[in-house]
This record gives sequence, structure tokens and C-alpha cells, in this order.
Amino acid sequence: MQESWVLHIKKQCQEQKVAFFFKQWGTWGSDGVRRNKKENGALLDNKLYREYPKFTTNN
Repeated sequence: MQESWVLHIKKQCQEQKVAFFFKQWGTWGSDGVRRNKKENGALLDNKLYREYPKFTTNN
């Protein structure tokens, strides 16, 4: 996956006010190098994105 793809999805989420959760890079890192996915981590722009939707209750 290319970093530009993820950044585009993040931008779309922000524009639509939708939570953005980036789990991890997987086998191929943002630098295009293949390694263990734990080594590649989950940082995007040196930040973790772990947003969740907000739930509201209607009474």
C-alpha cells in the first residue's frame, strides 16, 4: 500500500467528519521495504491514528 493512498483516505475522512483508524502498514512499509509488519508499525506522519466513531443515545 502506498502512503499517498492512506493520506488520501485520511483526508476524505476529515472532510466528511468520519473517524479515521489506521491499523498498521503490514508487510510492506511506507518506505516500500518488505519486513515484519510489527517492525513497520502503525505510524502515519509520525502519529498514531486511532479514532473511533462517536455514539449518541436518543431518549
